[in-house]
Amino acid sequence: MIRIVCFGDSNTYGFNPQTGGRYDESIRWPMRLQESLGDDYEVIEEGQNGRTIACDDPWEGGTKCGMDYVLPMLETKRPDLLIIMLGSNDLKAKFALPAADIAGSLITMIMKIKGHCEHYLGCPDMKILIVAPPALSEPFKESCFSIFFDIDTAVDKSKELAKWYELVAKQHGCYFLNATESVSAGMIDHLHLAPEGHAKMAELVKDSIVQIFEK
Repeated sequence: MIRIVCFGDSNTYGFNPQTGGRYDESIRWPMRLQESLGDDYEVIEEGQNGRTIACDDPWEGGTKCGMDYVLPMLETKRPDLLIIMLGSNDLKAKFALPAADIAGSLITMIMKIKGHCEHYLGCPDMKILIVAPPALSEPFKESCFSIFFDIDTAVDKSKELAKWYELVAKQHGCYFLNATESVSAGMIDHLHLAPEGHAKMAELVKDSIVQIFEK
């Protein structure tokens, strides 16, 4: 059985923008991915609302930094493939980061992961798929979350992440998926995926996984 960990933020957790709760297993893209891949794969959800790549957010209780959690998580889960889909929360105005700097944080995360896997966990062959997250949708100023972002630049910066993430993947031996090309946030809050977005994400990720493990 091939074990896959989906490491992300609220769009991996399955935040439901209509209720403020969580979509059930029939909607969330990791669980739709599990159903589609079948019994030869084990898909593990590791999504967290508000998770960043490297930014510590005191307002969120100091528990949202992906860099702090990813290594102990890998020790317990030991995946064959780690899917990373992060960066949307790093776009918040309080962090004031351009897309290139967010990608720089991702580089640091990848280097720490690779070093930990090779020298501590003894699994240097673990594969990594970097996913450029779905872009924010317009008109973002109507989003209930717009107060946390620079509404004049947030959508463009969310789209810009893809080109930098692709460069990170090429430079550090990772696979890459540009979800922004096919998926954007739903129209309820312009930040979180609607059910049809989750369905499309599952389809895109499955195609990438099939290609990765057929090689």
